[in-house]
Amino acid sequence: MSNTRKIEKGFWAILALSVALVILTGVAFLPTVFARREMTRAATVSYEVDGEAMRVLGCCNAYAAANGFTTTMTGTVKAKVVGVPYSQKIHGGRTVGRDGTFTDVAESTSALVKAALKRERRDGKYYVSRGDYKNKAFRYNSEKPMSEKNYMARYGQPFTGIVKYKLDNAIISATVVGDNVYKFVLDPAQSTIYSRNEVKTTLGGKSYPKYSRIEFTLTTDGDRPVKVTSTEKFRVDKFGGTNCTAEYTETFHFN
Repeated sequence: MSNTRKIEKGFWAILALSVALVILTGVAFLPTVFARREMTRAATVSYEVDGEAMRVLGCCNAYAAANGFTTTMTGTVKAKVVGVPYSQKIHGGRTVGRDGTFTDVAESTSALVKAALKRERRDGKYYVSRGDYKNKAFRYNSEKPMSEKNYMARYGQPFTGIVKYKLDNAIISATVVGDNVYKFVLDPAQSTIYSRNEVKTTLGGKSYPKYSRIEFTLTTDGDRPVKVTSTEKFRVDKFGGTNCTAEYTETFHFN
């Protein structure tokens, strides 16, 4: 192989890696080529809304709001850039109080990317800070105070429920899939009308991401949430358009 071809091959490999890192670093903080295929398939699937699944979802939301909780979260975000697949693992969790206070942390410590984001609401005010990785731990920078209006414009509604999505008039399928296990499929546009703000802000895109699939599986202990696994598929307007898939699992803990 000539030196020129070696240089060209190296350039495209570096470009692909750089593009993937930019995208994955951004979408890692949510707490996602499939767009057309998924939308076509969704149009032909017959959905059902099971009354018991809906009842349990409502009870779990009410229980979480009345008691407050903490969660631990793990997830993976995947993207395909210049034909090369990349993935980024994340971890973190939330603490949500009965008074509406919350702390929401997402961190990634892969070999390629080390980044972190922390969001809080306390004393009626919002704060956002980013973390730097030093000595095998994240050290968060000075927090930036934000008004509620600015926070919602940049990050959407505070994530204080069992899922971050808007559920009113957005559930198109609710089914019982096992003992104390329920699956919900949401309208991609309606359910992300607030959470999409976070993706646009994090990636610095010119437009909102376009979602083709939003679903989550809820595992319960009676009417109390135990675990939620969510899957998102969407397209962002970076680098000519990039398709992403995100899957994350939150485990709930109550006092």
